[in-house]
Amino acid sequence: MELDPSQSDPESTSEQDTIPPAAPWQPSATELLSWQQREFQQQRERELAKTREELQAMQSLLEDLPNVFETKFRQRLQPLLEQQQRLLSENTALRQHVHHLQAGNPAAQQPLLLPPQRERPRLRRALRHAFGLPDSSGLQNNRRAA
Repeated sequence: MELDPSQSDPESTSEQDTIPPAAPWQPSATELLSWQQREFQQQRERELAKTREELQAMQSLLEDLPNVFETKFRQRLQPLLEQQQRLLSENTALRQHVHHLQAGNPAAQQPLLLPPQRERPRLRRALRHAFGLPDSSGLQNNRRAA
């Protein structure tokens, strides 16, 4: 007859024969270190990807920067060029009016008191060309011919 070890007297069985209850899983030091290294590596890869995205965004902004400055400069230059053109036209009209008034009065045959007007078509044309604005010299030549 066989004795069932569970029914036997606890004093008769030795401690070596008993199986301790299963302990919860605990990683070894190498497994824990390996896991930490993987987590750290993944975190570095995420940070690197984020940094690359930021770098790409900054590079695209740098590529757009010259166009932004050029557009802003043109926006500020255009009213000044229009004002210059308007002032030149007004100046020409006033000179013609003064000349006409002096020509109609024989007593006023004295020299004109107005300083001579210096035309600067090359400077105006160069500025318009440099900033890609339409050349207005063709319009002026048409007006003079008429």
